[in-house]
Amino acid sequence: MSLIGNLTDIKLADVLRLFAAGKKTGRLTVSSEEDQTVLRFDKGNLVYAHGAGRNLQGEDAVLDVFGWKEGQLTFVPEDKAVRPNVTRPVDALISDGLARGDLFHRTNALIPSDRVVFQMGLGPPEGSPKFGVGGNEWRVLRMVDGVRDVREVAEAAGLPKADVARILLEATEAGLLERIETHRALRVRASGLFAKDAAEMDERVEAEWRKLHRFLRGVQRVEVKSAAGRTALLAAHFKAGAGTGIHLPRGVVADLLAKDGDDVQVRPVG
Repeated sequence: MSLIGNLTDIKLADVLRLFAAGKKTGRLTVSSEEDQTVLRFDKGNLVYAHGAGRNLQGEDAVLDVFGWKEGQLTFVPEDKAVRPNVTRPVDALISDGLARGDLFHRTNALIPSDRVVFQMGLGPPEGSPKFGVGGNEWRVLRMVDGVRDVREVAEAAGLPKADVARILLEATEAGLLERIETHRALRVRASGLFAKDAAEMDERVEAEWRKLHRFLRGVQRVEVKSAAGRTALLAAHFKAGAGTGIHLPRGVVADLLAKDGDDVQVRPVG
């Protein structure tokens, strides 16, 4: 293994050009405290890329790493067979990375999944970027309510998800919005056969949700989503000592295609 340097001192584009010109074969790894991306070369061609932190594959992983501000670069010469997931020439990847990599990376860092939720922020601090509100921007902002996730905002606004993600990023960086964490992974505990159609969980979960603008007065309903993709909307009951589990009526557990001990995603919706 050979240490090439850090992105604070050298440019990724220069390294990729050098590898292409030298017809290098091997594994280039870019590592930071939060993430790691592996780029594989075959005779100077970049043929494979994987970003472990956000599970980015192929050209998305290459584009993302162009937005990194720091990261250690190491290279291991090796001739290992991999299934290619990058097909564009290195020069085209570099051109795209220099043009869009920074924005792509910032968007992925803010919105790692469709489940991310936003609420209105405290307002633009001094020196924050300007944010122009046009028709599309307004359509997105009016759908941000502390409940809808990114996918739901895009559907409600009637805009492509990529456009919505860009608007959410710009509004957040301008201080108009803030990302909040509403989803909780809780373990299923089936209640008695005649339990009411309600979800019961620890009052500490509600205390966390009450910190959000939308739920200052408490949470009345929650959405439960199982690994099978089934969802259920239930009244919410909170009590002390329920721990990290969620007690659900047995009929609801069956409808979710879940069982005792399974993890489900829970979020407040009303």
